[in-house]
Amino acid sequence: MSDHHATHCRNCGKDLAELPQAQYCPQCGQETVLHPPTLWEFVHEFITHYVALEGALWRTLRTLLLKPGQLTREYFHGRRKHYVLPLRIYLTASFIFFLVVKVTGDGSAGITVSEGLTSEAAVMEHSASQPKTAQSTTPSASAVTAPAKAGPEVDSQAEAERDRYLQCAKPGANCSWADRIAGNFLSKAVGAGSPGFDWQSRLISKAPYAIFLMLPLFAGLLKLTYWGRRRPYGEHFVFSLHLHTFWFLVFLLVEVLPSGLAWLPLLTVPVYGCVALHTVYGGRWGPTLARASVLTVVYSLMLGAGAAALAVWLVLAG
Repeated sequence: MSDHHATHCRNCGKDLAELPQAQYCPQCGQETVLHPPTLWEFVHEFITHYVALEGALWRTLRTLLLKPGQLTREYFHGRRKHYVLPLRIYLTASFIFFLVVKVTGDGSAGITVSEGLTSEAAVMEHSASQPKTAQSTTPSASAVTAPAKAGPEVDSQAEAERDRYLQCAKPGANCSWADRIAGNFLSKAVGAGSPGFDWQSRLISKAPYAIFLMLPLFAGLLKLTYWGRRRPYGEHFVFSLHLHTFWFLVFLLVEVLPSGLAWLPLLTVPVYGCVALHTVYGGRWGPTLARASVLTVVYSLMLGAGAAALAVWLVLAG
């Protein structure tokens, strides 16, 4: 492979003798002057594949941050080469956010969860292996955490119920299918509390996919909220990509700012959302604010359900 101009395209074989100044093959688009690849070219290709560093990135960010909803309108009006495409700017923002979270996270939240589950697991494991006697003085988890008014009867019933489900998780246990499912889940939850189960890293690794799956649902909510506008679903999805990109950038600031200032970027979220809705969908401010409130409540509930489902999946996946 050399640096001189080729007489024919090495990809498709087209004759380039009559195009001595052509930098790219007119038939397939491959470069006409090839050279041995350098390390920097591989690094540049890798970065630009995941992060939109070149082209209209800064123009896109300026419009996205300073003119809520305008970037979506520009896309609808056909000015797509002028800006980074919606999906790519979303992937760029999410990639940088989760990278920063992974690098800067100290794991304290994961350690707290792990320690709490480990102590619970130790009590349950001990109670499952020890015979029940009236003289037993082993404290249960319920005795530590339950209010004093619960009484020993309630504590012993809860402990016995947990032990019964744990027994149902064992092979050959004579239990109903529902009890076996509950026992298996409880057993896996006990295992998820072990010191080797890294909650933080697992959540960070799966969260981008979970949030990406929420995008179509948010676009669906927009479709229902503005049903009378008869807009195609794809337009709602574009707005969803731009709005989530803004949220990622805000939470990125929250992550890197000192703790005393981290709350400031969050103040922009409701204001930005309302202005963006009004810019893209139009209408009077009263109905726009009402729709924004409904979207906030419903989507918050959906995010909570999604987070719970992700936690359950992490437990079951082990």
